[in-house]
Amino acid sequence: MSADPDHREGARLVHWPGARLAVVGSVLGVGAGLLELTFGPHIRSWIGGKQDTTRLGLATIVLAAIALVAAVAWLRRTASSAGARTLIVVGLLVPAAICFTTVGRVWFVPGTLLVIAAGGAAFELRGEATEVRSAVKGGWLGTLTAILAAFYVFLGATALGIAGALGVLGGAAILILLVVSSRMPPRARPILLITAALPFAVITWWSVITPLLAILVIAIGWPALARPRVVRPPVTAGYLSDADHPSS
Repeated sequence: MSADPDHREGARLVHWPGARLAVVGSVLGVGAGLLELTFGPHIRSWIGGKQDTTRLGLATIVLAAIALVAAVAWLRRTASSAGARTLIVVGLLVPAAICFTTVGRVWFVPGTLLVIAAGGAAFELRGEATEVRSAVKGGWLGTLTAILAAFYVFLGATALGIAGALGVLGGAAILILLVVSSRMPPRARPILLITAALPFAVITWWSVITPLLAILVIAIGWPALARPRVVRPPVTAGYLSDADHPSS
């Protein structure tokens, strides 16, 4: 179903400033990471008092780069499907949220820009609820779960001690579970998902982002693991098979 003309016009008006805002926020985020790498020990009050400024700087650069990829895809309109544009929203919002809880004051400007831009990207989808639901039914739940699991691994890699190990192992276990779930008993899948997601969130309960990620992983991953895998043949644009032609 195509979006109505009013929605298309509203989306067009949001796209021009929103995508550019996303690019600016991402570039500033990379700059914040470079600042942490270069001057981190001298500006600890601006970076949340973190001691390991090298790992923090690298983490910030990687997350900002992920947001930049999403921003450029939105700017160039390379993502045309509703599912792909939903991933753009996730690619802008999740890195911004993670860095808000880890980076400190240097992230305030880039993070705010990314959150506003993510809102604009989500606004573009407001008239395409049917398409978004179809994309979700078509397998995007598994993709979103994998992305969130990758962020889990990433957060674990930036943490210290047992918390870091739980984050890396938990995220890796979720990714493995997505791959092998079709060969597992259906009742075991949600149990293993919860077992993989909860320990890191519990041990870092004081954080905002890790419990939130755990909730998202379970809420999105549960139905993704419950869905049977359906392999569809590729469809070439402009071509219909004999079965697709209406009978005369």
